[in-house]
Amino acid sequence: MSKTHYMRIAALWFAIQVCFAAAAVAAITFEDCFPEEADPLVGNWKGRWSEDEDVDPDIAAQVFALGQDRYQIRLVSKLFMRAPPIAIVEETLEDGKLTFDTHGLRGEITPEGITGARGRGRVTFGMDKFYHVSPTMGMAPPENAIVLFDGSNFDQWRDPEGWELLDDGVMMVTPDGKNLHSKQHFESVHLHVEFRLPSMPRSRGQSRGNSGVFLQGVYEVQVLDSFGLEGYYDECGALYKVSPPWVNACLPPLEWQTFDITYHAPKFNDDGELEAYPRMTVLHNGILIQNDREMPEITAWREEGRLAPPPSAPGPIMLQAHGNYVQFRNVWLQELSE
Repeated sequence: MSKTHYMRIAALWFAIQVCFAAAAVAAITFEDCFPEEADPLVGNWKGRWSEDEDVDPDIAAQVFALGQDRYQIRLVSKLFMRAPPIAIVEETLEDGKLTFDTHGLRGEITPEGITGARGRGRVTFGMDKFYHVSPTMGMAPPENAIVLFDGSNFDQWRDPEGWELLDDGVMMVTPDGKNLHSKQHFESVHLHVEFRLPSMPRSRGQSRGNSGVFLQGVYEVQVLDSFGLEGYYDECGALYKVSPPWVNACLPPLEWQTFDITYHAPKFNDDGELEAYPRMTVLHNGILIQNDREMPEITAWREEGRLAPPPSAPGPIMLQAHGNYVQFRNVWLQELSE
């Protein structure tokens, strides 16, 4: 069989896989993504080892769904800290509970809690569900703020195609949505955004609650269901493909989250020559994940886009449509004088 024939078969197979993937995405409904009740096993868990453990007495877990009653369990010493995991294991739900036996650890997870032991069982642990609430959740706009979304209308945005107004002051992008641009253009700002990610246990990677918050039209802070993952340069809180978050502060899907972003626009001299790259500070759920990070590149998917020159004119705030349901509320900013 010729190389050309092999290539044609490979291309056909790829096209078939793309069609199946597109069909799977199209089949996901709003009710699938935002069920009335969250999975009671999914989330952050915190606890302590028994009194025999005096070096690292804390223990925590992040549990997320993989679909078809499969779950990943990530055991760590502390939440929201870049530290090596104690263990990462995948297990199947049986009789309403998860059990694991790995790396010398045994445990059981039910909606009521996590219990387990190490070694022969002399050192034990217990964990309860932990809900982290951002200190800026629901923060009222300051007097000098420009309110981009207060829950009542799309007046501050251009052409909200594929976006819906929901109850309780929420707007939502749908799989058919287009990117949403603010009518006003800005340079340096402090921006507050609250967002809620869908539950998509069978999806993976960039297909799991994908969106983004763009400053000056081109610099993206990634929005993605990255709960329980490493926190790479294309995951939630990343300056997309430019800077990964210091720590993964992403909460479980269906929990409201916050970004508080301080953005300093690029600076140019009187001749239009670049003097300083833009800089970004990001607090994700009140946790510092980007600290005055200089951005010598545009946060674009392709290298050609990343190497484009920084913008020299004001640009819009943009909320990205990426084929998923994602919800937003309480969006406002303060312009910064440089």
